[in-house]
Amino acid sequence: MGVEHFGGYHETVPFTDNRHVIVYLNDEPTSYPTHWHTPLEILMPVENGYTAHIGNRTFHLEPSDILFVAPNVYHAYAAPPAGKRIFVLIDMSAVSDVLGVRQMLSLINPTVLFTASNSPLTHARLRRMLRELCDVWFARDKLIIPPRDAPGTPADPVDLTEPVIYSRVMEMLALAAQNYGTSDRPAPVSRDRRQEYVNKMTMVCSYIDDHCTEDLSLDKVSGMMNFSKYHFSRLFREFTNESFYRYVNRKRIQYACQLLVTRGMTVTDAALASGYSNTSSFIRMFKSIMDCTPRQYRDRALAGGTAPAPDEQDGTVQDEMA
Repeated sequence: MGVEHFGGYHETVPFTDNRHVIVYLNDEPTSYPTHWHTPLEILMPVENGYTAHIGNRTFHLEPSDILFVAPNVYHAYAAPPAGKRIFVLIDMSAVSDVLGVRQMLSLINPTVLFTASNSPLTHARLRRMLRELCDVWFARDKLIIPPRDAPGTPADPVDLTEPVIYSRVMEMLALAAQNYGTSDRPAPVSRDRRQEYVNKMTMVCSYIDDHCTEDLSLDKVSGMMNFSKYHFSRLFREFTNESFYRYVNRKRIQYACQLLVTRGMTVTDAALASGYSNTSSFIRMFKSIMDCTPRQYRDRALAGGTAPAPDEQDGTVQDEMA
């Protein structure tokens, strides 16, 4: 499924038949070590509990709890001796250009948990949508449009399973992003004020996503929102679960990953294009966020997911600039 590297491995999700979605009911007592993958993951235990380790947090899930795990987030699972749980894995890159999708993913990053106790109304709606999604996946033949002889109609069967599932996931993601402040994260303010802050933080995240390679300072961005930098910093951490500068650097590193692989840039060129004037700082930040060096990331990706050679594990800054 993937290759072991440093603290975790990259799981290559086995999408088949040109699909971008996998839904499965898992009943194996197998625990999964620390890993990451590019699809969004939605998890709900059905029978017995399940334990998820995400970053430095541990979640002990009960049946019907719904956990969202954002793309590219390190996580691990520990299964009980018996039980069942539903996994949904969906490639969000297929819809990443839809307005608001990147911002919704940023809001739930790295994870968010909805339960019947911490957010009863939202949880009930999410559970209903997840049940509908599973009904569609496990009864796919009901969503096949047969070929017809009439002029202008498809000559081959049309499978509508994936479009319908995408619509359900987008609904769930939007609902989770709108209400994540009512989940396991504490709500520091009234509901109306919280919604105002959610809207502003969404605008901020969108701005950072589009301008992350520019010179973004805490003073500049907090001033755009008419907040003091101290108040802004506290709100930003509460609503994104990370500091302003960590978020900016994470977006820069994600952009650098694309440059290293899709454009074949050197580490130095990718650092400069991603907003770093100092290659050494870029490499240190890259390792902090991706748990590997830029060169190791590029070489592994270009080799189709193979692990870095042993003599590359401790590459110096000079080596990385190549």
